[in-house]
Amino acid sequence: MKAEFVNPFISSTLSVFKTMIGMDPVKGDLYIKSDEKLFYDVSGAIGLVGDFVGYVSISFPEDLALEVGSQFLGEEITELNNELGDAVGEIINMVTGSAKKHFSDKGKKFNISVPNVVVGKGHTIQRPANIICIGVKFHLNDKIFVVEVAMKEKK
Repeated sequence: MKAEFVNPFISSTLSVFKTMIGMDPVKGDLYIKSDEKLFYDVSGAIGLVGDFVGYVSISFPEDLALEVGSQFLGEEITELNNELGDAVGEIINMVTGSAKKHFSDKGKKFNISVPNVVVGKGHTIQRPANIICIGVKFHLNDKIFVVEVAMKEKK
């Protein structure tokens, strides 16, 4: 996996949070994922297929998911419910869609799946074999969420 594959997702995450949610996360450390377990309690994932294959996910601790979802929807969400799931799904959809445009501008195309949202501690997303996953930590309101990118070019 190439670093330039991750950078569009970093930029689009920062942009979507600032313009669509009104929040300013700060990019933290990058890491290489060694297992399939996601960091937190609420995650959205989108599959990629075309010139690239793989997936992109965003994962929040429950309290931050509620905070971000409330800000995004403009109404307080106090529990894990369908509205929160819809918000997280739409956020990963916007992040991936924005990054997709970056790749398209460089002549690389891929389609994205409908977002899937998973709720619960210790959930996993199985990535395709032989695809390295790079994660990015983002700091927001003294909490951390992550965006993970597992993609490779089709040969």
